[in-house]
Amino acid sequence: MSDSARRPSRPDRNEVRGAAGVASEAVDIVSRPVQGTHEAVAGTVFGALRRVGLGPASRPVQVVHDGITTGVYAAVRGISGLAGRGIGAAAALARPGEWRPITGTPTGAVLTGAVNGLVGDHMVALDNDLAVPMALYTSTLEDEHGELPADPEALRAVVADHPERDLSRLVLFVHGLGETEHAWRLYGEASAGEGYAERLASATGATPLLLRYNSGLRLADNGTALSLLLTDLFARWPEPVRRLDLVGHSMGGLVLRHACHHAVQTGQPWVGAVRRMVYLGSPHRGAPLAHRVDQLASQLSRWSNSWRRSEAKLDRGVGTWGEFLDRRSAGIRDLVAGVSDTEVPLLAHASHHAVAACVTSSARSPLANALGDLLVPVDSAGGSVTDVEPLTSSHHFHLLNDPDVHDHLMRWLSAEDEPEDAASE
Repeated sequence: MSDSARRPSRPDRNEVRGAAGVASEAVDIVSRPVQGTHEAVAGTVFGALRRVGLGPASRPVQVVHDGITTGVYAAVRGISGLAGRGIGAAAALARPGEWRPITGTPTGAVLTGAVNGLVGDHMVALDNDLAVPMALYTSTLEDEHGELPADPEALRAVVADHPERDLSRLVLFVHGLGETEHAWRLYGEASAGEGYAERLASATGATPLLLRYNSGLRLADNGTALSLLLTDLFARWPEPVRRLDLVGHSMGGLVLRHACHHAVQTGQPWVGAVRRMVYLGSPHRGAPLAHRVDQLASQLSRWSNSWRRSEAKLDRGVGTWGEFLDRRSAGIRDLVAGVSDTEVPLLAHASHHAVAACVTSSARSPLANALGDLLVPVDSAGGSVTDVEPLTSSHHFHLLNDPDVHDHLMRWLSAEDEPEDAASE
């Protein structure tokens, strides 16, 4: 695994500088297929004029047009790059406390999570300050909550703020693609503003933790990083952990599977405490939308190659859009196939449960599996899990905060049964 998935937050990390870099990069990425399409259309028009005998008259116009077009798009990218570097330089001069971190607010964190989901691996490769480092957060009812401190004494002080919670029992919530830990409060009106973490903590006394991670990285890399992060957490946690339950939404469930598999394969101690794993709309067998994007990118590449000789301008227009789609993150690419039950089996000693949503009013409807929750089919959300509950008339993001899902979580996670000691997968 590369260090990128578990890269610690740098002392000089400046999110304003990172945001300026992202904006500049976005202008560059988007402008290229737009320019290619513009040139393809213009080339087709001028080609038609030449075929009807107006070639000599149109040639000077085309030369001027192409020169202006190239200059304009280059200027747009150049100005964007200069502006980005200027803002970044100004932000670097600011003293600590003069600006608030972008990810310090729910809105900023959500936007950052979405950008990381789309191109998070590229951001890490460019060492962009806005690339999300993996971290665990406490769960509170306020909009602001804190990252768990690294110092054991500081950590003890933070968790001691909730004396009613059982520190030997943890529940970890892992968000999906393009999300952050704030996603668990989406549709909060359905639960009086409380998310699953807070309600479970109140009902069971368990200590809830929320993970934030760069969902644009490979599933296996994020799983490995989470496994090592939990090993570190267990080593400095104030009390021995006797039980750990894991809840993942969408991609989060697949990251959890990889984390458990890595822990078993490498002998990480925390995995023995896992009792129950819950998957909410996790695409175990892949997500059709990710597959369609993958097919489209491949098709555009094939069209570009087949037209290369006869229609050079059209080839460039098609090719640049194919290149645009190819910039999608490794995390999105991994959702095409999901997780192999052979290569990454379900954790043997834990019990596994899933909720599969569908937009139809009945899970038995012929369209239920075809439409699924609009992103994940019902059979993919169940995968090889045997205990699967349907959530009808709901889409993928309803799973983040729904009274019926809460009831299922309560039933699964409040049980006090103690499975046999940890076994290998």
